[in-house]
Amino acid sequence: MSTHVSRTESTHVSRTEEEIKVRALLEAWARATREERLDDVLTDHAKDVLIYDVLPPMKYEGTAAYRKGWDEWQPDTQGEGQFDLQDLAIVAGEDLAFAHCFIKCGGTLPNGTTFDDLVRATFCLTKATGSWKVAHQHVSKPFQMPKA
Repeated sequence: MSTHVSRTESTHVSRTEEEIKVRALLEAWARATREERLDDVLTDHAKDVLIYDVLPPMKYEGTAAYRKGWDEWQPDTQGEGQFDLQDLAIVAGEDLAFAHCFIKCGGTLPNGTTFDDLVRATFCLTKATGSWKVAHQHVSKPFQMPKA
């Protein structure tokens, strides 16, 4: 697996082209999540993806495990929820890419209560047979120490 991130004479596509592809993939993931299109959320994840998430059980091995857990903790919002990538940064080579961002989450619950949150996310992607796939995803929220 090549980890070069700069363009060389033998590279057929520029780093910018790969970054654009990764950005489109992550934006599509966020849009599917926001629109609660559950069958599309994991479309671009490797079947054996390792996901660390902010909610228990916090570690999911494979898309099947993550999809099963989705129903247990995904909030039921009225209308489209908020799930927006902020400050998305990407470094992409020929077959390996890394990205990180903040995700602004929110929505209105059935009882009318609104919520919003900010979490951080890191993604590791690999390209096989010409397509990018998320191989590792880590979503977390820093622990806030109470002030004394």
